[in-house]
Amino acid sequence: MSGWGQIGAILRKDLIRELRTRDMLVSMALFALLAMVIFHWAFTVRGDTDLTYFTGGMLWVTFVFAMLLGLNRSFAQEKDEHCLDGLLLCPVDRVTIFLAKTVGNLVFLLIIQAVAVPVFVLFFVEGGFLEGLPAFLAVLLLADLGICALGTLLATISMNTRSRDLLLPILFLPLIVPLLVAATSATTLVLADGAGVREIGGRLLFMLGFDAVFLVVAWGTYDFACLLYTSDAADDLLCVDLGGRRILKKKIGTYRASSYIDNKIRPTSSTNDQ
Repeated sequence: MSGWGQIGAILRKDLIRELRTRDMLVSMALFALLAMVIFHWAFTVRGDTDLTYFTGGMLWVTFVFAMLLGLNRSFAQEKDEHCLDGLLLCPVDRVTIFLAKTVGNLVFLLIIQAVAVPVFVLFFVEGGFLEGLPAFLAVLLLADLGICALGTLLATISMNTRSRDLLLPILFLPLIVPLLVAATSATTLVLADGAGVREIGGRLLFMLGFDAVFLVVAWGTYDFACLLYTSDAADDLLCVDLGGRRILKKKIGTYRASSYIDNKIRPTSSTNDQ
C-alpha cells in the first residue's frame, strides 16, 4: 500500500470510530456553542457595547480550547484501546501516522467550526460578512492547520504521562501564541474593517510560515515522539526504525520480541531464552 493509501486507511479508521462514538465531536461542539452563548450574554449586558474588535479574540480562544479538549479525549482513547500500539507495530512510516492524525484532527475541527461559525456570525457580526468570506476562510484554514499539526505532535509526546491533561496545555499554549495572535488580528481586521486577502497578506504569510516550520519539525521528530510513547501492552514488542537504525525496546515477561526490519516483522529470541 502506498503512503497515501496508508494515510487514507488510518484517517478512515479514525473517522469511523468517531462517527460511531461521537464522544470528541459532541464535547467539542458543546464547548464551542456554550462559549459563544456565554460571550454573547457577557458582552451584551449593556446594549451600547461595541463588540467589533473583540470578535477575533473570542473566536480563536474558543476554537483553541475546543481543540485541546478534543485532542485530550482522542489520544486518551487511542491509549486506552491500544490503537496507537497497533499502528506502531505495523510497517508504517511514523510520518505517515502523523499526517493521518493531523488530517483527522483538521477534519474534526472544521466540522466544529461549521457548526460554531454560523452561531458566531449570528451573535457578533452585524453585516458585511459575505464580502470578507474569502479572507476569513483563508485565515481559518491556515490557523487550523497550525493548531492541528502542533497539537498532534504534542499530544503524542504527552499521551503516556500521568498528567497528560495538564501537560498538553502547558506545552501547547505557549507555542501556539504567535499563530493565535496573527489569526486573531487578521480575523478582527476582516470582520471589523472589511479587509480582504491583500490587506491581511502579511499575516497570512506569517501563518503559512508557522505551519511550515512545525510541519517540518514534526516530520523530523515524530519518530522520537513515538519513542516517548510506551504502554504496558506493547513495551516489549515496540520497535522503531530511526534513520536506518533498528531500535528494539526492552522485553518483559514471556512475550516474544520482534524486529521491524525492511518492512517485515522478524521474531527474535524470547526473554526466557536469555
